[in-house]
Amino acid sequence: KDSRFDEEALERFLVSKGLPGVAGGPLRVKKFGYGQSNPTYFLETAGGQKYVLRKQPPGRIIKGAHAVDREFRVIKAVGEAGYQVPSAHLLCENTDIIGTSFYVMSFMKGQIPDNGLLTLPKEHRKPVMRSIVQSLAKLHSYDPKKLGLTEGEKPFGKIGGFYKRQISTMSRTSEAQVKGAGGKVPPLERMPELLQLFEANMPEDRSCIIHGDWKPDNVILTDVDGQVPEVMAVVDWELSTIGHPMSDLANLCLPYHLQHLGGIVGYTVIDWEADDSLPSEEEVHKTYCEASGVPYPIAGWSFFVAFSCFRLSVIIQGVAMRAATGTASSAHAGDGRAQSQAADAMCNLACDIMTKAFGSVSANSRL
Repeated sequence: KDSRFDEEALERFLVSKGLPGVAGGPLRVKKFGYGQSNPTYFLETAGGQKYVLRKQPPGRIIKGAHAVDREFRVIKAVGEAGYQVPSAHLLCENTDIIGTSFYVMSFMKGQIPDNGLLTLPKEHRKPVMRSIVQSLAKLHSYDPKKLGLTEGEKPFGKIGGFYKRQISTMSRTSEAQVKGAGGKVPPLERMPELLQLFEANMPEDRSCIIHGDWKPDNVILTDVDGQVPEVMAVVDWELSTIGHPMSDLANLCLPYHLQHLGGIVGYTVIDWEADDSLPSEEEVHKTYCEASGVPYPIAGWSFFVAFSCFRLSVIIQGVAMRAATGTASSAHAGDGRAQSQAADAMCNLACDIMTKAFGSVSANSRL
């Protein structure tokens, strides 16, 4: 559907911008299989220089979605501060060149792990997870103000109030999805109770640059024979913003909490007791706290995990709505009933995590 655009126009544009190597002959363009929401292409010049192009998908775009300009801005900012990301070369917001906005970054050759790190030899899993966690702590150490992300007519995000905004966005999204499905997708049964629990147990507010989708398959690892891989570059910054650092750490730790739900929601499950080649969640926390200076144990941790479960629940409910109304992108989506049940189960899990940690709604009532 979107495998091609005007490659000659792209080449002329890149030559005019002085991208090294492009002027020397024809440019080879090949689509990557991943990077589903923002189509991603491999570019190779006649002289062998390699780049990656990420563009918006064709067609109508929902306001704020597929913002490749934001992705480019954050990669450039953290890269210039010394973080492990591909070099951001250029952004083009003129849609006349290839039909949409796009940006070009350097190509990083390495290996992309799966989220359970199962493609790695057992003895590499703990050190790789440690490297991924240390890399996250390093990202959270940057001050968005110092990197110029709070200035300009389009600030990259707001300082403070992240969870309040997120909770209200997620509950509004869920209500809109129920309405949009015209009765075919039920509301999340325990959402009202969960929202009260969140409200009564809000964590201390903190702000930093967050990745927004922090998990192992969004990092590129070094790939050198006989050496333990480590993080070489972090990719897929589409959901990055200024937010609470624990939202990224909770996203990474979600597989420790899903148990039998993992298979249903299409997520990796880490059963540390059955397979100790991966670190325990406690070890992940200790590594993060050591690298970031956050006190261990992490205060209010259950809130962060429960919110991650709730967010996933609303995302799955969105899949259910698209399946029920026949607008799902995947043919396997069915009629949405299985997704509705999975969404509800994730919302129940969020409620159970909150109740176990903080007591029930009535116990939390401040009346």
